[in-house]
Amino acid sequence: MTALGLPAFRLPDISGPLTRLGISPDDQRWLFRAALLALGVRIAILLIAYFTYYLVIGREGPGPDAAFHETLFRWDTANYERIAESGYPTSGEYQEIIVFFPLFPFTVKVISWVIGSFFVSALLLSAVASVAAGYFLQAMVRLDGGDEGEASRSLWYFFLFPTAYFLAVPYTEALFMALLLGSFYFARRQNWFLAGILGAFCTATRMQGILLLPALVVEAAHQANWDWRKLNLKAAWIALVPYGLGIYLLLNYQIHGDAFAFVDFQDAFWHHHQVYPWETLDGAIGWVTDTPPGFNRVGIHEFLLVGTLVASCLLILGTLAIRPSYLVFGRLSLWFFLSVTFQISMLRYIMTIFPMYIVLGKLGRNAEAHQAMITVSALLMGALFVVYATRWGF
Repeated sequence: MTALGLPAFRLPDISGPLTRLGISPDDQRWLFRAALLALGVRIAILLIAYFTYYLVIGREGPGPDAAFHETLFRWDTANYERIAESGYPTSGEYQEIIVFFPLFPFTVKVISWVIGSFFVSALLLSAVASVAAGYFLQAMVRLDGGDEGEASRSLWYFFLFPTAYFLAVPYTEALFMALLLGSFYFARRQNWFLAGILGAFCTATRMQGILLLPALVVEAAHQANWDWRKLNLKAAWIALVPYGLGIYLLLNYQIHGDAFAFVDFQDAFWHHHQVYPWETLDGAIGWVTDTPPGFNRVGIHEFLLVGTLVASCLLILGTLAIRPSYLVFGRLSLWFFLSVTFQISMLRYIMTIFPMYIVLGKLGRNAEAHQAMITVSALLMGALFVVYATRWGF
């Protein structure tokens, strides 16, 4: 009974059947925790979407389904839907969507054969993938010697990162993180075949996935105590990682006659071309120092500098605290993001640098510091989601 005299609510105990299925109590706890937090974040986002639609955008008449569709189905989502429905155009309009990697829209297409809706299928995929990513993150923290509190805190920082709403909208982030963390997890367990397979799927989801290859090489060397004579020969399965990227390049060649056609489309439609990271930083600093405050300065350049500073500081703090392979992936990712001109989504991209959450999990041992960081991060996520739903696709 509760203090009010009402019967206490209890969830049904399904641990016994799950254990008999080979799902250990630890696995059950990590899955349940990730699922509960993913559900809670999605409920909060739907509430914010509802009020944003009617009170900020100011719509009158349409029902909640229209509210959720307009506020969640934004920016690149339309391009993923076009690919899922019709594939990559070979001529005419929308040829530029070749820049979007194939795994996410094609997976949504398969799910939509059952669900019947791209939008609902994409939301479902993101939900399941985010739970998988949360599970793998906790399992990796425990494999690395962290306790349950550290694993739980890392999960909270992951799901409440200021741009973590991208885990709940029809974008690639949730699927990419599930494949990325899954690949690292199986590498840590020395299941190199699964690490390589998931890595290949990862590189078919986003270009950033190719950074798994050097990171997993470092992981294999670390496990062999940096002695090449002790390397596990099964680690050769990580050579599968580039295959997903190879499939994407083959698509480029088949559709446009050039394996690197996406590079030209990136430049022509998004003004993206390769530069050195310090050039991007210098340009952002120039904008901040030489132009008055405004939407472009804050939304593009100040956010880029803040995101770079936060990620850099956390990776520096993690130098002696987390595995070298994680640091290699994190630092290469930051370099990768800064090596492109007109980087307008830095806060979204850096949320994939998962070592940040592990470092924060260690820093959050102080209860007051943990609560403060969680509160600030959650408030920022709510605010940035309103901006995503109404103005800009951060």
